[in-house]
Amino acid sequence: MRKAGILYIIFILSIMFYCGSDAFAVSAIPQKDANINITVEADDEDFEETDIIKKVSFRDKFKRSPEAQIQSFFKKYNRYSSKNNIEKLKELYSEDYINNDGFNKETIFKMMEMASGAYKDVSYITEIESIKVEGNYAVVKAYEIAKGETIKVIEKLQDTGSILSEIYYTDYLKKEGNKWKIVATEINSEKVELKYGEAKNMTVDVVAPKTVPEGSVYEVSINTKTPDGVFMVGSIVNEPIVYPQVQTKDVFRSIKAETLSRLLTANKDNNNEYATISIAITRAQIEPPSVILNMTGMAFVMRRVNVFSLNDNVKIDKEISDVQTTKN
Repeated sequence: MRKAGILYIIFILSIMFYCGSDAFAVSAIPQKDANINITVEADDEDFEETDIIKKVSFRDKFKRSPEAQIQSFFKKYNRYSSKNNIEKLKELYSEDYINNDGFNKETIFKMMEMASGAYKDVSYITEIESIKVEGNYAVVKAYEIAKGETIKVIEKLQDTGSILSEIYYTDYLKKEGNKWKIVATEINSEKVELKYGEAKNMTVDVVAPKTVPEGSVYEVSINTKTPDGVFMVGSIVNEPIVYPQVQTKDVFRSIKAETLSRLLTANKDNNNEYATISIAITRAQIEPPSVILNMTGMAFVMRRVNVFSLNDNVKIDKEISDVQTTKN
């Protein structure tokens, strides 16, 4: 499972509290205008250099460039992810791995193993935007997208959910011996949408900052077109990206004039966070003398908000500052 998969599993675990969904079948959708488009088929075989090639004197003719090796590396990564081959995936990570959420290799694979029975038929499309190699180190900027349907049917709606996940990230690779390994991941932006029932035909536009200072107040707002004859309520919360996931409860509010907004306060615990929006769609069923509201759709929308810490160790000497100002 790739970075996006790992992080939206956290999202899925958190929304289980609301809807009880516990399994997803994800399939890839093609992308356009990519610099490098890696499409992975489930039955591809790994290319392995044979002992014969290793021994021949002209073996350098078979040597691939670092960029080609890295492209092959990511193709292999996607293949292992699609097959849910966790043991093979572990071989692609350095023991010193860390991501910008503070998760190390052990934590990442604990999450993978916990989620391994929650999905099937997973495949991904990865677009590598750039590869920069400096000796035994490489920086890879990439985009990933996945699309799928939940396996479990939500009883209240008699429907499975559709999920869409998009992520921009930077992988930092290091060559250990003759093999490339991922040593760090920086997740730059992330969007996940999970929709059931009538919500599948509804567009939810979310406006949220991608980065904020710790402890700062920021606004998250949504705009959506309300289907005719329905009543919608929603909530907006921020949840720290931690393991195990911390679930935040909130009161649902009426979505008036097709908009909803809320001011949130970024945490001061050195954690990135998700701005998570939950929407419920109901229709009125009139049974005199009562009016019954029946749920006909649900939507869960998540946006990553990276929180950066302020450096309290930076001190500006007032006298030096005054001198510099005078010189200028």
